Amino acid sequence: MNAKKNPSPFHGLLLINKDPGGTSHDVVAKVRRILQTREVGHAGTLDPIAGGLMVLLIGEGTKLSHYILEGNKSYRAGLRLGVVTDTLDVTGEILREAPVQVGPEAIRQAALDLQGEFEWEVPLYSAVKVQGKRLHEYAREGAEVVRPRKIMKFWDVEVGEIKGSEFEVHLHCSKGSFIRSWIHQLGQNLGCGAAMASLVRTSSTPYDLSQAMTLSQLEEAWEGNPADLSCMVPMAQALPWAKRVRVRGHDQSLLLNGQISHDLRANLITQFRPGLDTLIQVHSEENELLALVGVEPNRGF
Repeated sequence: MNAKKNPSPFHGLLLINKDPGGTSHDVVAKVRRILQTREVGHAGTLDPIAGGLMVLLIGEGTKLSHYILEGNKSYRAGLRLGVVTDTLDVTGEILREAPVQVGPEAIRQAALDLQGEFEWEVPLYSAVKVQGKRLHEYAREGAEVVRPRKIMKFWDVEVGEIKGSEFEVHLHCSKGSFIRSWIHQLGQNLGCGAAMASLVRTSSTPYDLSQAMTLSQLEEAWEGNPADLSCMVPMAQALPWAKRVRVRGHDQSLLLNGQISHDLRANLITQFRPGLDTLIQVHSEENELLALVGVEPNRGF
């Protein structure tokens, strides 16, 4: 069956538990094959070394790409002390090695102390763009580039059992923060260096890894009763953080033609909270998501 010619069987979000080793593109390609549709995208890339929660956009859900994964995230990361690499993880070229001369309690305390807001350079091997080109492209070409600095926030750090030079941490971070940067800085603070050995995204507000399915689970379930899959988030529930209003009749007809009626505009003005709301969802009486309405400076809705 040719997936390219088939409409999406579902519109919304699909929560996938990615296995480490493959790329995010591999996950999208596999889901396209399972669902037999080309209308599949993703919000938030996971590196090949990483696994865990990926939010895929299905059908009309692809139109929500700018609004998904804007919240905080949490990860479970494996660390290896005593080594520094060019990629800041164990897949990279080793730049230096050093003996680990600190004990478990000092390691634990250093990790707990590394919480708060920091301004760090983004990793060279990352998808961040400088002058329209991704940093990892500069790195692979051996070209010089000034890496931008970025505010990164980390909190709720929990340290697992420390076995020699390796251990796991679970931590929360703000959108766009790099766990590799946090691990690298921890290694610097300990004086021995550190590299990321593994990474699992455990949540991306408002979604949790426990809601997701692996690709093999999805493939098996899709052949059964796909309508009841817990990993599917319909359009009407995809943006739970955004306030919603309902329309019907003439107001709905105008909206579907790109116009906002006087009554709907008045309702939006009443509901909108300056400084708190970035957009408002407009739903039909049947709870179908019809539109996302935002505010433009000096122009209104």
